[in-house]
Formats: sequence, C-alpha cells, structure tokens
Amino acid sequence: DTTKLLVLIKANSYGHGAVEFAQQMERAGADYFGIAHPVEGVELRVGGIKTPIIVLTAGTDSFEDIVNHNLEPSLPTIDAVLKFDAYLKSRDITGYPAHIKLDTGMHRLGFMKQELPELIEYLKNKPRIKVQSIFSHLAGSDDPQHDEFTLGQIKMYKNHASMIDAVLDYKPIHHILNSAGIERFSEYQMDMARLGIGIYGI
Repeated sequence: DTTKLLVLIKANSYGHGAVEFAQQMERAGADYFGIAHPVEGVELRVGGIKTPIIVLTAGTDSFEDIVNHNLEPSLPTIDAVLKFDAYLKSRDITGYPAHIKLDTGMHRLGFMKQELPELIEYLKNKPRIKVQSIFSHLAGSDDPQHDEFTLGQIKMYKNHASMIDAVLDYKPIHHILNSAGIERFSEYQMDMARLGIGIYGI
C-alpha cells in the first residue's frame, strides 16, 4: 500500500526522548515526523534526523529556524501564508514545502470554507510555497457517539481539499486520520495517516 505514515514526535516524544525515538522510527521507515514547535524540529535535525518534519503549529515567528533546518510549516490562515511567502521572497526561495490546515469543525485553527477563495487566488499566482499536503484534524474519532460528526468532517475535508487541488498542477498529500481515526476509520486513510499518542501504546 502507498499510504504514508506520519509519526508525532512532539513533547519530547511524549517523554520518551525525541531524538532517540525519531532514530528508531526513521530506521523503521516512517515517512514523516510531526512536531508542535520549530525548536523541537531543530533538536531533531541537530540530532541527525533526515526524515521530512511538519511543524503542526503555524510557527509564524520562527520562519528563519524553519527554513534553516529544512522544516515544513503548517499554514492555517491566509495571513500565515502571505507572511511565509514574503519571508521566502526575502531569501529568494521558491517551491518551499508547506502544509495547509483546513478547519472542518474543530474550530481550533485552519482555513474555513469562506477563507478558501483567498488561498486559491494566492495559489493561482506563481506562489513561492509548494502545497506539500492538505490536512485537517478529527475532533471525536475515538467516540462512536460522534461518528456522524466525524464522517461530516471527512466529507467537508474532501470537498475543500478538492477545491485547492483544482488550481494546482500537482497532487498534494491528503491526510485527516489521527490515532483513533486509524483504528476506526481506516477506509479514509487517503495518502497519509498521523499516528500520535497511539504509537506509544495509549
């Protein structure tokens, strides 16, 4: 199967030691690592980790660290997209991988439907950012009583992601499943799944 696996290494690998755990996961063939803050990614790079790393918070104050250490930011708003584009322009960089976060009902961070036209307009005009992936986060995938809501989130995600895909001449990675989602909704594994606290046996 071609579905990639993203392993979360945030919070010092939930206390297991980030670099040591990442080394084991790299040897085991993980496709991506996910971290919360750029400083965690810097630690992994300094520790010799080569696997692609997504910074799951926007990190808009740390673009220098992100680019210098070959980390890939998540961009949850048009403001973040334009700021990152301006930073890349200042360094004359194009085609830099970043990840677009969609809000499908968790209302934490991410593009809402009404914000997509601005993003799509940006992506039509020789952007410096390459959309490496489009993702969203399931709020209640561990709880059967929320299954209707979860399926609604997945449907909304697919709809909004396809609107972004339509203006690109390449196909970004699609991913929405978290640990509980992998267990309960594996038919929606798409291009990648994110294994967080589940890989630590919880």
